[in-house]
Amino acid sequence: MKLSDSDRWLPEAALDRLGLEGEDLASYQHFWDRAAQLDAVRAISDQDSDESFETSGIVDAEGLAPFLPPDCRFLEIGCGIGRVLQHMAPRCREVHGVDISAEMVKRGQERLAHLPNVHLHHGNGYDLALFDDVSVDVCYCAFAFQHMPRTTVFNYLVEIHRVLRPGGVLRFQVPNILRDDQFTAFQYFSRPWFVLHPYPMNFYTQFEIVSLAIKAGFWVEEASGDIVVVARKQEQAGVAAGLPHQDHYRELQDRNAALTREVATLTQALDRFRGHPLIRAARAARDLLRPGSRSDPGPPQGTGEG
Repeated sequence: MKLSDSDRWLPEAALDRLGLEGEDLASYQHFWDRAAQLDAVRAISDQDSDESFETSGIVDAEGLAPFLPPDCRFLEIGCGIGRVLQHMAPRCREVHGVDISAEMVKRGQERLAHLPNVHLHHGNGYDLALFDDVSVDVCYCAFAFQHMPRTTVFNYLVEIHRVLRPGGVLRFQVPNILRDDQFTAFQYFSRPWFVLHPYPMNFYTQFEIVSLAIKAGFWVEEASGDIVVVARKQEQAGVAAGLPHQDHYRELQDRNAALTREVATLTQALDRFRGHPLIRAARAARDLLRPGSRSDPGPPQGTGEG
């Protein structure tokens, strides 16, 4: 495919013809505001009609049910106009959603005004500064991370770890580039049109996203083939037995432990070397001979006569 081919192919969906105007957060916010104005339903869930959109979040809510403690405080990142939030309301004491698009939040607040325990917040697209430390029981993100830069995704993972209570759960999904059906979507966004009109879409492998979650401090319990990840805030980061990343992560842990032991051994040897009487004497003599030391006589003075 050549870049000039972009003139011969135009995306059928109007939403796909939107493009990012820059890589800053304001450009992302503007992109999703325009998407909401154009077609908020299909910007969130492009497989749904207006009718099916109202019920499609039930499946998400049922999938989250096993992780919800009594009096749960729930948070969704990339909540849009509340597709999932409306079905979490009967299950939780408080339901919160955050979205980078002010237009999405506005429409969601209007749609769900009849649900007093549902709160939508306009976020900055980078952090969860609106939420206190250890204040959330369960966090959810369905297909929003795929629209963010990897650096932003990692910061969100760190922020989610911060706001979750001990034992709290994060469940999220990203597209798997190694699956044939999702690679087809990847190929779609490789067309020349999207080079000239960038669409915010990123694909992952299981190993990539699980590694990011571990680095953010999570214990990863599940990571399915279509990359639905369940991670928990525990004292130790890592990956559960049976996941394909376990052997590699354990190997890294073993190598890190071996290097730590080796550094400790070398540090002890260096301390013994520095403490040897001859070495201490040599270092003291060196210090005395350094220019500017107290016992340094300085340059010889001249004996000029008058």
